[in-house]
Amino acid sequence: MASQTPTSKRAFSKPVLEQTLTIHSQNAQYVLQRGHSFMLVVRALYSISVVLRILAEEAEMDQIEDLVSSRIGAVAERLNDEHARLKVLADAEGGVPLPRYTNPREVTLQVSSPALAQYVRLILRLDQTLMLLDGLWFAGVINNKLRKNLTHDLRRLVYGLGRDLIDLERRARASAERAGKDDELKHADVETGVRALATGSLVDGRKQEVSAQDDHAVDGAEDPQSTEPETPVSEPEPQT
Repeated sequence: MASQTPTSKRAFSKPVLEQTLTIHSQNAQYVLQRGHSFMLVVRALYSISVVLRILAEEAEMDQIEDLVSSRIGAVAERLNDEHARLKVLADAEGGVPLPRYTNPREVTLQVSSPALAQYVRLILRLDQTLMLLDGLWFAGVINNKLRKNLTHDLRRLVYGLGRDLIDLERRARASAERAGKDDELKHADVETGVRALATGSLVDGRKQEVSAQDDHAVDGAEDPQSTEPETPVSEPEPQT
């Protein structure tokens, strides 16, 4: 019988759901880029769902999880409402064709927590909504200014949610640290490194064929969040 290597003995076996999705629009791809906050959202949501649920105070985690659920739900409601509004406009035109995108990306993820699955669905909904918006733009129903503003606002909505989720994890982590669980947290961080929580092909901004100038042209102006410093995730920040 083959002997186990030291690495395989130490490996932590966790449940994951593998998902493969295609992201068409540049602005939805932006939310999934490695060097932006997506990898930190992955780690934060796993930590809240699993690690801190064990190590932090139960009452504190109940409150944190309620906040995570309510904030994800609020963004989902806003996206669904916006998609429904745009669908009404499209139906009034007898339907509009959705455009083909020149650089869609197929992304494979191993989803490590239910909250992350919900967050990924929001990114998909963002992509679907932006595709419908672009269809209305090509049909002449939406003008350039409205397209720019709505694209910018919807991307910020989902991206900003990610930053909120990261902040909630830091709050829960601080609670565990106050309870003297520093060593346990460090051990858990080593066992469940961020790369192990979201293996697969994420959109990599360094390989995108669209330049920063083109990306800003889509939004109409530079997004302050695109230049905001990120907590390092052990690889260089991609150029957007």
